[in-house]
Amino acid sequence: MKTILLLLSIISISTFATVIPNEPHIYVEGYAEKEISPDQIKISVSIVSTNLDADVAKLEIDEKSLKIFESTKKLGIGANQITATPIQIFPAIERDNGKRIDNGTRVSRNIDIVLKDLTKYPLLNDALISAEITSKISSTVELADERAVKKDVLMLAIKDAKLKAQEIAEIQGKKLKDVHSVSEFQTRQQETYNLHPNQSIYGQSYGAGQVRYRVPPKSSVFKIGKMRATATVYVVYTIE
Repeated sequence: MKTILLLLSIISISTFATVIPNEPHIYVEGYAEKEISPDQIKISVSIVSTNLDADVAKLEIDEKSLKIFESTKKLGIGANQITATPIQIFPAIERDNGKRIDNGTRVSRNIDIVLKDLTKYPLLNDALISAEITSKISSTVELADERAVKKDVLMLAIKDAKLKAQEIAEIQGKKLKDVHSVSEFQTRQQETYNLHPNQSIYGQSYGAGQVRYRVPPKSSVFKIGKMRATATVYVVYTIE
């Protein structure tokens, strides 16, 4: 235990020494947030069929899958926006008061549809109902390029940090010299080996979650709220 604690202490001190220079410096926190609109919806459909005859159960899954593919094609949804898993087959065994009940075979398949035209969501929802898809259906709004959005807001946070550093330096009659370090980790804390980057995207949620939130059931007025991307950085500037 002593060896482990000593090792962690050495790592912590070494990391801190690398981030914080021995010469005069300014340590600032930069923050930025940006309101964005989601640009796609991911609809996940789980098709399940149980029958004493495995062939009948499989046939039902094939027929429902075909109905979904035909419906999406009519809506102009490309094949590259649809992902279907291989069919899974399991024994449909249940227990009732300790008694084993054999319901035959359970066949299932999951289909994911990425809808890039959000205005078509109500139409797709109707199409799934018309195809008699009554099993589990879940929908989430997403960003097509989440990485690019995070990078953009991160750059804004870095600019915010520089502005703060310049203002502080001017008050002290100093000038910024160089950037010594930039990090998403708050290195001033002692628990440097336990830190996590503070960067997220979130929005008004119909259910729960930060990066994504659930789409409500179909209504006469279909409207998706905004999402908010945030980023925090910690920058050390040397001064002169």
